[in-house]
Amino acid sequence: MDLGNDFVTRLGLEKPHDLEKVRGGDINEAFSIYSNNQRYFLKIQQNAQASFFDHEVAGLKALGEEVTVPAVLAQGQLQGHAYLVLTWINQGNGSQQELAKSLVKMHQATAPKFGFDSDNLVDFVPKNNTWQSSWAEFFVKQRLDPLMAQAQKNNFWLTQRGDHYSNLRETILNDNHAQTVQPSLLHGDFWAGNFMFNDQGKPVFIDPNVFYGDREYDLAISRVFAGFSPSFYNQYMQEWPLDDGWQKREKWYEFYYILMHFTRFGDIYAPRMNKLLTSF
Repeated sequence: MDLGNDFVTRLGLEKPHDLEKVRGGDINEAFSIYSNNQRYFLKIQQNAQASFFDHEVAGLKALGEEVTVPAVLAQGQLQGHAYLVLTWINQGNGSQQELAKSLVKMHQATAPKFGFDSDNLVDFVPKNNTWQSSWAEFFVKQRLDPLMAQAQKNNFWLTQRGDHYSNLRETILNDNHAQTVQPSLLHGDFWAGNFMFNDQGKPVFIDPNVFYGDREYDLAISRVFAGFSPSFYNQYMQEWPLDDGWQKREKWYEFYYILMHFTRFGDIYAPRMNKLLTSF
């Protein structure tokens, strides 16, 4: 996307200059931009309403009360495109033990129910965050079921795994932990690409998809792909041990995350997903 001078000057930044495209995920286009001598991070979603970034902004606000996140400077729509301006994080090195401590602090923030005040319906896989008193009901009916239905539309072989999926649903809905766990503030997409260390060595959480849920969800997502050290998990368990049986429940969340990637990116994830599904 080629941002013209008119777009840049209307962002509300003083004397914007040195616009440069940077890496910023696979959903939005991302840019570095300066205002005077201050650097900022600019996200653009083409042909989208200003509200496109509402859930991310709400999530950053919620996380920012507990941990370090980029600050939101501006949000809106220009020339038919949604934009979000965040503070630039100068990358440094840090300790994954400190990352674990920050994650524990985030997870210790609670709510009376599971969900969030805003949905994320603009995501590739829309997320209904309507408040729910039961984590089992929330996860099955507001996460797993809609995603499975979306995946089955174009993949008949998934419908042939219906018995396995039914087993998974019943297991979760009848699980004591899933019925009694307390809501924790979650990042919601906690893989290794969604944290960094700033130039002072502090962990910074980025690109959240926030809701209140089972804290084991964030930990399970972090294990799906590489990027976290054993010291990270050891420190988390030292700070706040998980309940017995977490290894079994981890597979529920891994399946959800792999199914989401399969729905979005295709058959490269099919073998791993099928292996998980047929184990239930």
